[in-house]
Amino acid sequence: MLFLLGLVARGCDSSKETGGSARTSSTPSCPDRIAAELPDGDGAELVQAFHTKNKQITLCRTTSGSLYYYGEFSDGREKGIAMRATAASSGYEARNGEYRYVIHDGVVTVYESGRQIGEEQLTPDPSPS
Repeated sequence: MLFLLGLVARGCDSSKETGGSARTSSTPSCPDRIAAELPDGDGAELVQAFHTKNKQITLCRTTSGSLYYYGEFSDGREKGIAMRATAASSGYEARNGEYRYVIHDGVVTVYESGRQIGEEQLTPDPSPS
């Protein structure tokens, strides 16, 4: 259950393009180990990254324009999971079965079957590994 808490989300950066335009040198790359887990992840851009006290959340956009949320424990105790995400004016959202992860206003909130089951404070992570 805790693993799922760090997995999907909604974020705070809706200023990125949704299209698959070419990346410029000022746009950071999605970490290679995460891009390798994404469908069509080669060349993916880092959109935003966060950490909680024990989880890492990384949002990346593929060259085809698809947004993905990658959630994992910070200590690497389990393999992370990539989920399709959507951007909204208030943040990001991702789903994994009955679980929904919403990032907004500096927190990630986790829902199971529509019922809130957790919430954690987020800290922006400018350079996830």
